[in-house]
Amino acid sequence: MISPERRSGLPRRTMVAASAAVLALAGIAVTAESADAQSRSRHRSASFSGPHHSASRNVDIYRSPGSASVSRSRTFDDQSWSSSRNRVTVPTDDGYATSVIRTGPAGNSRTRTGEVTRDENGYRRSSEVQSSRGYGYERDVDVYRDENGAVISRSVAANNGASSSRTIIRTRPD
Repeated sequence: MISPERRSGLPRRTMVAASAAVLALAGIAVTAESADAQSRSRHRSASFSGPHHSASRNVDIYRSPGSASVSRSRTFDDQSWSSSRNRVTVPTDDGYATSVIRTGPAGNSRTRTGEVTRDENGYRRSSEVQSSRGYGYERDVDVYRDENGAVISRSVAANNGASSSRTIIRTRPD
């Protein structure tokens, strides 16, 4: 007996994707149970070639639950540059943590890490940013709520010594 893949000449994954597209066009919802089905990737490219100039552009995008990455590259008259952005978010016991890394066309990079924690009285959000050029800062926001109102504390501290903090107290009217 010949398998359906061998009869059609298409791999099984391609056949499943084509079937899903046909069903989606027909208005029938298709749900998939695997994490692979929730992941999405996309590639875009364009190019131009003329008598005096040539250019090309490529973009690769990948998304899955909890992460995403985008890579871009361009070429114009044999000069190339690229940039990228990668994000990962993971759940924690009482919130989530995120990490984002960006790389610019000149090779410079910036890393941001952050965490959000929640409890019954409010939340805390903290983040830290560091660049490849040496600049960085840390930011914290604490929000505490009770039946009388809320206390919001914000602080920022840069690695060059500058810092700022502020506390706001909001009371509920009687």
